Amino acid sequence: MYSKILIAYDRSKGAKLAIEEGFYLAKTLDCKVGIIWVVPPIPYYAITLVIEHEEEEEGEKTFFKEIKKDIEEAEKKWGLKVSEFYKRYGHPALEIVYCANENHYDLIILGHSGYSGALGRALGSTAARVTEEASCSVLIARHPSPEH
Repeated sequence: MYSKILIAYDRSKGAKLAIEEGFYLAKTLDCKVGIIWVVPPIPYYAITLVIEHEEEEEGEKTFFKEIKKDIEEAEKKWGLKVSEFYKRYGHPALEIVYCANENHYDLIILGHSGYSGALGRALGSTAARVTEEASCSVLIARHPSPEH
């Protein structure tokens, strides 16, 4: 059914659940695992007003090291090795879909942010956009609501 799984990871709570579900499925189904981290664009004014470009690059490097550390821990826990790691720049949903298409993934797994209402609409839903645009199956990892 699935031979290659692409997991979107950004260290968020939902993404951490996506790692768990993705590695579980990969181990169960004997699939290859790819990880993608997409660095979203920062508006120019935010860079000039908030941080210097060098500080932005340093922050990105530090964040990337943390992501790699998280992935290494998951590999040890599940006894699997990630076959490919992709770092992309751009709109997260589109880059995830492009990567899945270019590299022939059968399944994309990503976490649900948990934002809803006006905030969710303002931020946009990466998960919703990926499900609309992807040409393969998509699994959205969600934490159960308190009622369940």
